[in-house]
Amino acid sequence: MQISKIFTNLIKSKIKSKIKSKIKSKIKSKIKSKIKSKIKSKIKSKTYFSAYMFNLNQLIQYSSNTSRAQREGRSFARPAKRSQGRRSFTDAYRLRQKQKNDGVTLGISKPLREVWFQNLEKSNQNTYFLQRPFSYPMNWIQKGDLLGDCSASNKGELALGKNLLVAYLPWEGLNFEDAVLINEKVLSKYTSLHIEKYEIEIGLGEASPKITCNIPGQPPETLAKLDNNGIIRVGSWVEEGEILVGQIILQASQTLLTHEKLLYDIVDNKNKISNSPIAELRKVKDKSLRVPLGVSGRILRISSLFQLPSKNQLFEGAAERLSGQKSNILSESWSIGNRNRRVQIRTAAARGHQPLYKAVLARSQPRISHLFNLSPQKLKKTLSVQPISIDRNCPPKFRINSVSTIMTKTGRSSAIRDTQGEAPHLSLQKITIYIAVKRELKVGDKMSGRHGNKGIVSKILSNSDMPYLPNGRPIEILLNPLGVPSRMNVGQIFECLLGLTGEIFHTKFQVLCFDEMYGYEASRSFVYSKLFDSCKKTNQKWFFSKKTPGKFNLFDGRTGTLFHQSVLIGSTYIMKLIHIVEEKIHARATGPYSLITQQPLRGRAKHGGQRFGEMEVWALQGFGSAYTLQELLTLKSDDIQGRNLLIQTLLKNIPLRFGTPESLRVVLRELQCLCLQLELSRYDF
Repeated sequence: MQISKIFTNLIKSKIKSKIKSKIKSKIKSKIKSKIKSKIKSKIKSKTYFSAYMFNLNQLIQYSSNTSRAQREGRSFARPAKRSQGRRSFTDAYRLRQKQKNDGVTLGISKPLREVWFQNLEKSNQNTYFLQRPFSYPMNWIQKGDLLGDCSASNKGELALGKNLLVAYLPWEGLNFEDAVLINEKVLSKYTSLHIEKYEIEIGLGEASPKITCNIPGQPPETLAKLDNNGIIRVGSWVEEGEILVGQIILQASQTLLTHEKLLYDIVDNKNKISNSPIAELRKVKDKSLRVPLGVSGRILRISSLFQLPSKNQLFEGAAERLSGQKSNILSESWSIGNRNRRVQIRTAAARGHQPLYKAVLARSQPRISHLFNLSPQKLKKTLSVQPISIDRNCPPKFRINSVSTIMTKTGRSSAIRDTQGEAPHLSLQKITIYIAVKRELKVGDKMSGRHGNKGIVSKILSNSDMPYLPNGRPIEILLNPLGVPSRMNVGQIFECLLGLTGEIFHTKFQVLCFDEMYGYEASRSFVYSKLFDSCKKTNQKWFFSKKTPGKFNLFDGRTGTLFHQSVLIGSTYIMKLIHIVEEKIHARATGPYSLITQQPLRGRAKHGGQRFGEMEVWALQGFGSAYTLQELLTLKSDDIQGRNLLIQTLLKNIPLRFGTPESLRVVLRELQCLCLQLELSRYDF
């Protein structure tokens, strides 16, 4: 009995040890799999740009440099609520959620829910917009949890800028009148992506421009990035002046004389000139869409819109016959596949007469090549012809659906057309090209805080020239102290000092209104206490001074000497505004002129010039600059004869000749319309 008990105890102990080892191994394997899945999801979420059509890491090297939330401010609303469930998969484009079993129908769970994120989209301000997943796989999520962030949020809070180390200090007069001085190491933080949109429309007529990749007079290097249709390839890098869409237009025909025909035969044998007495040669003019000046970037995507023809051009030889009222037959679906398959329709009042035919499409995917060249396709299913009876004068609320049609119209009159998503009228194709442009922070860009303290970047200083703290940390941005007392926005000082203490303690402060309800000068005492605590934590005595609390000693970065006055220093939330100097700077040498007045156009978009108005004329008259005034009002404006002879006079080194301004001729023509005749004569005294 004792031996049997000993054996049973040994067996029990072995079984227990095996069970424990199995449980431990399962737990370890689960923990390892969870850790691996989290690491993989993090890697995927950081490298989500590599899954696009081309390698965007070359374009967006700073995609992980997202905006940070402010250290002092208010919390914002969370995203929309989601149902309960567990994350099963995530990448840059979608989030897959496995929902919780409802508990009513046992053994049947709800299907997966997919939440798709937006990437490579353009905002209303032409900036780059993206959405990135926030949680990781196998995390439990329920109503109110955050699923993802966008380019303007960080962990569900609004984040549009960066926290910078700021000093309120005049520096060589360069930050006068709200100007801003920036450290060069901050440029990478404020480098932004913008998406430019360019469109071109192609008409239907024979005289309209044609899209092609064969553009005469262009070297092969400029046409290498175009595809066979003459459109730029997705993912290619373009500079200013390069062709986006190759487009040519045939000019009006001209008659060649005999000696001109002989000259063309000698110079170029490729020109095929007929032997008829009246030979015509059609010249080709380049009307390609090019990258504007000052723009360089990478092609993100290309979209093309086609307009269906107004007539039944796809069914030549088998036009539809309508014996009833057309407004009651509202299905305007066009078949691109088999045109012989039809549905037979008879009206109630016309039974026994000729039927109404409508073309339908069988169950097959339509395939359209470029410019409506139809490719052959196979039909997967045949349809039988079935008669359908319809009342003639019934209200237009019924629907005649064809199988797998492209477009179905119901409940509308045939005179009403839905033009949403179509190309403009009388245009066959509309091509839209999106270019991603990288904009770095430059002199002339506008920056702002959250208290209306905006300014223009006047100079970008090197890191060695910026003033620095006693611990050697350089200042990142310099603001003018005169911009604080006159504007009565002392809240920026409160933000500056609290942000500095929050940076040391790695905390955030949520500011409430009406702080005086907690005591006299509660804000001042709170800031001073936090500065004193940060001084004790860092063990740096210069951090808090009893005489000048909140101000610090600064050293000049160029000379290394100490400034004779203490300076207010802290951390402030600074944003880059949409007013970018690259989109505003403009210069004109020569350009387009108005057809009526022959004066230069106005506006940057039209490559126009600046108007020299009446008050500017008074300024030049006051200084007696007669020749400058004459040149501005004639050669640089609406003197057509003088403009044409300008280059000739400069090359031959002869005096300039000024003609009559075209605006004077316009005034004379208007007076002639009023039956007033003015004659200009010249008398020599």
